[in-house]
Amino acid sequence: MIELPEAIAFSKQINETLVGKKIRKALKGQNPHKFAFPMEGSNQLGGEYSNEDFDRILKEKTITKSWSNGNIILVQMDTNYLLSLGCGGEKIIYHKTEETIPKKHQLLLAFRDGTFFSATISGWGEVRLFKAEDLDKHPHIDYSKYDPLSEEFTFVTFEKLIEDIPDNRKRNAKRFFISEPGLRGIGNGVIQDIFFLAKIHPRREMSSLTKDERKLLYETTKVELQKMTELGGRDGEKDLFDNWGGYKRKMHSKVVDEPCIVCKTPIVKEQFGGGSIYFCPSCQKVD
Repeated sequence: MIELPEAIAFSKQINETLVGKKIRKALKGQNPHKFAFPMEGSNQLGGEYSNEDFDRILKEKTITKSWSNGNIILVQMDTNYLLSLGCGGEKIIYHKTEETIPKKHQLLLAFRDGTFFSATISGWGEVRLFKAEDLDKHPHIDYSKYDPLSEEFTFVTFEKLIEDIPDNRKRNAKRFFISEPGLRGIGNGVIQDIFFLAKIHPRREMSSLTKDERKLLYETTKVELQKMTELGGRDGEKDLFDNWGGYKRKMHSKVVDEPCIVCKTPIVKEQFGGGSIYFCPSCQKVD
């Protein structure tokens, strides 16, 4: 799944590779996908555009810049329109030749110089077209959440988010990072290594963390996300050129039952909070 580090990496590569390319043809919806957002005809931003509208609007448009917001990749076309990708499982590839285009895709841009750009959704994701002036209406960009790599996300801010948890509400670490209050662009993928390195169990109640534990968790979040970003994403996700990211994950499905790199205790997998969690039961205590 594309999360904050991968979205940043994609935007950087798009700026370096696709800016200045003129679109000859845009093909959307060749292979309909149940969870490709927005649904055509819905009242969501961009839902008013049909598959045919994509070609009509994007034909002869030039890519001018790209940036990311959380796990969303935004691509500007001239000055009028934005294309929004990401938000989930999405394979986004630049093709120098037609032969490498996948048989199934949800978006294909053919450029005037003979190269191509495709987006194929796995699980869920989005291929959203909308006017640039409506960016603040994007349903998957939550401006109330902090970007964990921003200057605004300080340790003081982090502590306040913890202190603001209502006394009558529980808030485990996974839920705190992903949804309530949540950090922009953070999902179930990147938190596995962060929690392991900070020695925090995903089920751990945030209100139970000591000052030192909060400090370590905050610093680990900033440091590891920066590493993931600088290395072009995690090694379980591919980039614009179909290459795996350079960040070597420590906690994922392939290390289950393998010895912890710190204490040699077998790594455990459990279902929790709508997805899998991976942890060392000795290094990451629940209590």
